[in-house]
Amino acid sequence: MPQDKDELLQVLITKYAQMYMKLAYAIGVPYDDVEDIVMEAFWSFYRADYGGKLESEKAIKVMLARIVENKCIDYFRKEKRSIKPNEDEDVSELEYVADLSTYDPLQSVISRESCGQIFEVLDGLRESWKDVTVMYFIQGFTTEEICERLEITNDMCRSRISRARKYLRENLKSRMDRGHL
Repeated sequence: MPQDKDELLQVLITKYAQMYMKLAYAIGVPYDDVEDIVMEAFWSFYRADYGGKLESEKAIKVMLARIVENKCIDYFRKEKRSIKPNEDEDVSELEYVADLSTYDPLQSVISRESCGQIFEVLDGLRESWKDVTVMYFIQGFTTEEICERLEITNDMCRSRISRARKYLRENLKSRMDRGHL
């Protein structure tokens, strides 16, 4: 990795922008806004000077992924605040207020807690399985893309996915049976 901040930023954008655009799109950011979100993430990474603080390329990739995820969350917060009925649509004020009132705080807490439980189970995965699992199930990469990025064989990739799937199925099922999920 280059030591110069500007050079590092260029290398990272060239090498990983496409991957983080897929991540943002998978999270639910509309296609038209994905590039803006990712470039904002790279700019935040650059301004915070993480390149000088993080040693390995893997640590840099993880940090960038977190920044992209946070930028996506910021995007959704802004969108939620700016949602207004379109003047072209025939929406009564009562219908608009009814749509806003469908937010259920209890359901939100339960959903957040369930996600936390799922992430705990994911954290229990072996490191070699975790990378493949996150890339395949969460980020939506194909096995070929995963093999290329992790420099592993296709058989190894499919084997890790299969083992991780079995592990997740067993652990999530046992948590559900105990009423913890």
